[in-house]
Amino acid sequence: MIWAIILDYAIKGINVEDATAKEGLLLWCRKKTAGYRDIDPPGLKNFKNDWKNGLAFCALIHRHRPDLLNYDSLDGKNATENLELAFSIAEDKLGIPRLLDIEDLKGVPDEKSIMTYVAEYFHRFASQDQKENSARRCAKFLKFIRDMKSREDDYERRARAALAWVEETRRGFEDYKFGDSLVEAQEHQAELRKFVTEKRPAQEGERMDLEMLFAEIQTDLRVNSRAAYVPPEGLSPDDIQGQFDSLGKAQKAYARAVRDNRFRFVQKAETSLSDDKKKEIEESFNHFDKNKNQSLDKSEFKAALSAMSVFFSSDSELDTIFATVAGGAPAVSKEQYIAYVSNKYKDIDTPEQIKESFRAVADGAAYVTPQQLNCRPLTQDDVAYLQQNMPSTGDGLDYGAFVDSQFVTNSS
Repeated sequence: MIWAIILDYAIKGINVEDATAKEGLLLWCRKKTAGYRDIDPPGLKNFKNDWKNGLAFCALIHRHRPDLLNYDSLDGKNATENLELAFSIAEDKLGIPRLLDIEDLKGVPDEKSIMTYVAEYFHRFASQDQKENSARRCAKFLKFIRDMKSREDDYERRARAALAWVEETRRGFEDYKFGDSLVEAQEHQAELRKFVTEKRPAQEGERMDLEMLFAEIQTDLRVNSRAAYVPPEGLSPDDIQGQFDSLGKAQKAYARAVRDNRFRFVQKAETSLSDDKKKEIEESFNHFDKNKNQSLDKSEFKAALSAMSVFFSSDSELDTIFATVAGGAPAVSKEQYIAYVSNKYKDIDTPEQIKESFRAVADGAAYVTPQQLNCRPLTQDDVAYLQQNMPSTGDGLDYGAFVDSQFVTNSS
C-alpha cells in the first residue's frame, strides 16, 4: 500500500505503473550519467548495487549543477564520503529531502527506497531542464536583437564616413586652382587619374558593401518577422546613392537592380533538430513500444515523454494532450509522437513560443522578475538588458509586451 502511494505521488509524472515507472526513471538516470567515470560504461542497470558507492547520486547533481561539487575529485572506493556529500548537497542546496541514510546503501540496498529517493532528483531536475531550454530560447532571441543592433550601428558609422568623403571630394572639385604651367596641369591630370582609378573605385566598393550590409539586415529582419530597419535620416542606401550620383551616376541603375534582385530569393531557413535529438526521440518511442505495434497507449506515451524530460502537472493535462496528439484515436502513432516531441524541442521563433519560454522562466506568471531571469544560459548582461528594455509594472517585467514589440503583426 505504501509503495502504491509513493508511485502515485512521489513518482507521479513518470508513470503510474511500477514497471514502466521504473524503466522510465532508470532511462532518465542513464542518460544524465552517460560518460561519467566509473558509471558509464557500463551504465546504470538497476536501483540497487549501482548506487552503493554514491557516484551515481553525485553525477546527477554534477550534471545539472556542476558548481556544487567536483566530480573528478571523487573516488568510487570512498562510498561513505560520496554518499554523505551527495545527500548533504541535495538536502541543503537543492531542497531534496534526505530520504536515505548511508546505512541504507550497505549490504543489499532496498530498490524501492532508492527509486523513491531518485524520483526526487527527477522532479527537481526535469523541470530545470525545461526551464533551461526555455531560457536558451530567450537567450537566442536576445542575441538576435543585440546582433542586429550591432550591425545597424556599424552600418550607420560607415555610411557617415562615406558621405563625409563625398562632401570633401565635391568641395575639392568645386574649389580648384589649376595653376599657370604645364607641370601643374599635368599634376592635376595625374591626380584626377588617380582619383578615377583608385580613390573612386575604393569608395564605390564601400558603398556597395554598405548596400549589401543593409540588404542583409533587412533580409534577416524580414525572414524572422521583425520590423524593417529604418536608418537615421540621410543614411538610407538611396540617400548615399544620391550623394554618389553627384560625382557620377554610371552605376546607379545596376546597383539598384542588384539590390532589388537580392530580395527576390529570400527564404527563411527551416528550423530543424539535430540528428542526435531526432535519434533520441525515435529511440524513446521504440523503447516504450513494447508490443512493437508502432503506437503508444496513454501510459506508454507518458513514460516515453518522461524519458524526454517532458512531464505533466496533472492527469487531466495528460488526457488533453494525449487526445490532441492522437487525434481522438486510442493510441498515438510513431509519426504523431515524433511530430509532437520534435515541436517541443524545435526553435520556431514565433511570438507565441518566445512568450511561452519567458512564461516558463517566470514559473507560469504573466510577468517575470529579475531574480527569475537569473536562469542559465541567460547571462547577467541579458538580465540587465531586459531590465532596461522590458516595460516594468508593479508585478514585474512585461515580457509579453516586449516580445510583441519585436515582431511584425499580421496587420503590418
